[in-house]
Amino acid sequence: MPAYLVRSIDSHQIVGLFSADHPRSLAHSVQEWTERDHCEYVELPSGGLVWAGSAVRVPMYPGIEKDTDWTMPELPFTSATMSDTWLNVLYGYTPGLHWTRFRARKGAQSTSAELPEPVGSAQIIPLRRPGT
Repeated sequence: MPAYLVRSIDSHQIVGLFSADHPRSLAHSVQEWTERDHCEYVELPSGGLVWAGSAVRVPMYPGIEKDTDWTMPELPFTSATMSDTWLNVLYGYTPGLHWTRFRARKGAQSTSAELPEPVGSAQIIPLRRPGT
């Protein structure tokens, strides 16, 4: 499953790293955090997040939800870094890098509360076979 780096179009601030099986799935994941119409993405090469030094055990605290006064432990990303291939994308060292904007959502720009009038009944148009 591909991994993507997502940033804002205007400020180029990082929105996040996402994994999705298709750009449509990526768009849904980004929409959970911010307006996807203001973002663009690039597919990352093979690589990932790595912990070069000591790291926490996984699962971090099994059974923590059974404690009466538990709090979510802080994620251990301060000691993590990215693989060289991902860092090259992050710092712009990858030649020919192409950022892709998300497709605009249908009706996203519409401010009208009125529903459109029906055009008429549907018509079936037969498709031609290639070469005919």
